[in-house]
Amino acid sequence: MEQEGAKQDPIPPQPVSQLSSVRPTIDLVSKSVAVFAIVLYGCGFLITSIQHFSYGFVETNPFRPRIVSAGAWFLLFITIPPIMILELKRQSGKSKNQQKWLDRFSTKLIFYCGSSVFLGMIFKNIFDFKNPDTSASSTWTTWNLIVLIGSFILVFLDQWKRFPKAIAPIVSLGLIGFLVIYGFREGFMNHHASEATITLWFLAAGLFAHYEMFSRSWKLWSGNWHLSLYLLITLLIIFASSYYPHIKPSWGGGAPFPITIYFTKDSTIIPNQSVGALLIDESDVGLYVVGKNEKKATFIPRSAVGLVYYSDDVSGFSLAKPK
Repeated sequence: MEQEGAKQDPIPPQPVSQLSSVRPTIDLVSKSVAVFAIVLYGCGFLITSIQHFSYGFVETNPFRPRIVSAGAWFLLFITIPPIMILELKRQSGKSKNQQKWLDRFSTKLIFYCGSSVFLGMIFKNIFDFKNPDTSASSTWTTWNLIVLIGSFILVFLDQWKRFPKAIAPIVSLGLIGFLVIYGFREGFMNHHASEATITLWFLAAGLFAHYEMFSRSWKLWSGNWHLSLYLLITLLIIFASSYYPHIKPSWGGGAPFPITIYFTKDSTIIPNQSVGALLIDESDVGLYVVGKNEKKATFIPRSAVGLVYYSDDVSGFSLAKPK
């Protein structure tokens, strides 16, 4: 039997709590998520506000469901080009000659142009091209294939030591000039949203990303960061005015959706009649719609609407001349 006054064994030291070791990681993740949410919401709010303002109205509801999707599409379109450039930068050859060939400006430029064209072909499926010009689209596809195949053949021939080294840089600059001129003509002169304009976006965003990566090494507050901020705002305005309004609503975009509105018998606007329209946005108080080939929206109160049918018939809509 142990004595009553015997000393007890000392308590072994407790291990350091695991929570304290992962706390910095948790704080970093939480702050990153908060910053991402603020940037996502801020970009989405600006994009939807610019789109609505182009139709002549301003929706003041800060909790519109399209805000998140608009911000998500912009962040996706702005982050893909840097990822492309990083992947091209990480490519390594099997030999020194092949690595030297991969590091050439002409090789990287042609591969980057090809990647932009490929992304344009993929993302065209989420865009709603109104009244597409079939001949222009087929011409773009044909010339794209010819120019891209020829450019890739020449850039691969550039690996040979006896191949003239001046050809690949000239071809690469000619290729990017062709893509920029064709996309600029389609988007800003003919005002057509097409595969060429999508390709132009990835080229322009890629040039911005290249400038950020190699001139300031992604340091936010070093160098001429004001210029980078202005360029980023410019890209956001271009996306809001020329790209987001053409993304299909089924993908969370801002393209107007065809509907048929049936008015109540007590409506002050064409009672007991129906009209086809393009829905821009809706809220608890009413609908913002626009007619075919019209630039400014019309607000229709909820009290005047008896039924809304989501259909494809939008021909001949006009509040002054209903069907």
